Amino acid sequence: MTLFRAPGGSSRVVVCFEPGRERMQGFEPTQCPRFAERLGIDALTVQTARRDWFLSAKSDDLAAALDKATAGYDEVTASGFSMGGYGALLYSRAARVRRILAVSPQYCIDPAIAPYDPGRHRKFARIGRDMPCPEEWGNPGLSGVLLFDPAISADRQHALRIGAAFPLLRLVALPHGGHPASGVIADIGRIGNVSTMLVQDRLDPVRIRNLHREARRNSIRYSFNLASAALKRHGARVEPLLRDVALRGAPQLRLEAGLALLTRDAAAGTEALTRLLDENPDPPASWARRIEQALDAIED
Repeated sequence: MTLFRAPGGSSRVVVCFEPGRERMQGFEPTQCPRFAERLGIDALTVQTARRDWFLSAKSDDLAAALDKATAGYDEVTASGFSMGGYGALLYSRAARVRRILAVSPQYCIDPAIAPYDPGRHRKFARIGRDMPCPEEWGNPGLSGVLLFDPAISADRQHALRIGAAFPLLRLVALPHGGHPASGVIADIGRIGNVSTMLVQDRLDPVRIRNLHREARRNSIRYSFNLASAALKRHGARVEPLLRDVALRGAPQLRLEAGLALLTRDAAAGTEALTRLLDENPDPPASWARRIEQALDAIED
């Protein structure tokens, strides 16, 4: 944990649980969120060295440290994206959290509890311990919002289960926002606006949805997510868009578009992915694994 104190001190703190990173091989440098600096409040960032959903032999120590770190504040808010959203919910009681911004969090990735999320079952096995549902350790009386993309089946089902366990949370669907669902808003630099709403107790689902609508107009990410959802039924119509994203999107989007192209046109997909790798000589290890799996699926 890293505490960033506002100049002159603050009676409020926002606890930010980090999302999973492409490479999780130890801790990385962290910094104070810009919205916290702008608002003049303290910020406590919570990191983990592994993709372990903040679960380890030291989970009790983390809870105790959060309890101690937040004891002197009049108000504690929290935010978390994906894995960080789970962490924020799970430790909300220990950290005295009053309101939360959770973006595309998981309810649990244990296959026995979340059979609808097979893509994360291997990750659960690597955690190597039981995974509590967030209401078991968290504060079910939390208020706040949970943003999710209803076009992603697993994210939708996680959101519904969290909503049932935390009945004061308002679920806000951002169709084709991706994972995390705030991606389209973040692309235009407006996610700080939503975080500001959290701190100032002005979380407004209508305003958040309007931000999403505004951002999607010229969003390559939104267009790609929409095309991906339509690929099975309208492949020929969306293939040109996939080719475009594979050429000019951000690196991660180019990867996703190239993988999608492989299922339609193996030569075009291979060309796009080869170009991407040529231009990114030190890609995350997960890229090679995913490309290899996609190529094996084509050969089968």
